[in-house]
Amino acid sequence: MEVAAVDSSGGDPYRSHLAGDGENNTVWRHGAPPTYDSVNGLFEAERTQEWPAGSLEETVQNAIKTWEMELSHKARLEDFKSVSPGRFRLSVNGGRPLTGEETLAVGSYNALLTSPILPDAGAYDATAETFESSHDLFRAAFPRGFAWEVIRVYSGPPVITFKFRHWGHMEGPYKGHAPTGDKVEFYGVAVLKVDEQLRAEDVEVYYDPGELLGGLLKGTLLVPFKAEDAARQLAERLGEAATVSASGAAPQSQACPFLASGKREEK
Repeated sequence: MEVAAVDSSGGDPYRSHLAGDGENNTVWRHGAPPTYDSVNGLFEAERTQEWPAGSLEETVQNAIKTWEMELSHKARLEDFKSVSPGRFRLSVNGGRPLTGEETLAVGSYNALLTSPILPDAGAYDATAETFESSHDLFRAAFPRGFAWEVIRVYSGPPVITFKFRHWGHMEGPYKGHAPTGDKVEFYGVAVLKVDEQLRAEDVEVYYDPGELLGGLLKGTLLVPFKAEDAARQLAERLGEAATVSASGAAPQSQACPFLASGKREEK
């Protein structure tokens, strides 16, 4: 007799492990599972790809969305269903891999944006941001959400390599910069190693943080400082890092890399 698959989506079309018996003992960071109606709407309106149901591309896309949900909203690593317990590692741009516990402690934004280059340009300082403050910062900048999609999958499991796109509309302030209303987006490549249950064991992310932060620094500064200076400084520092990396010297960036009680609309 065939057993029907258990729906753990809680009604979300792109994420699993939000509801159902498997989440009865889950400790949610903000008291309850999030909802994603706003960012799902942005994703559906502006995605460049619509993958067939059951395709490898859709499977990878939904797996990463689920992992991001768990990382952002589950308070304990033991409640994660999308990663392999004790084996998960995350590295960004060739930096030091973070364990699952380290990634959970700092949050996805700090994991993806830890670099000695960014603070000097006034772009982002992961050492000065907490898990909550980092999420509040980007939630304010992107009120409709920060959407994510798979552009292409180059290889299937157990080592999945894929290209992705991440985007939002800067309709809120960012570190004193006024909203521009512009679309801010970046592209990247990731290598995801999974186990036989398709749980993530190792994730390597490669992208240019200047594509994201440069767009956020274009808004008029609400304090006495020229926005174009901040963007120029960021571009110069990233250029210097790329030159050093190409020369074979040690890379400058180091890696750590998508609320009240009750349901919260996740951006």
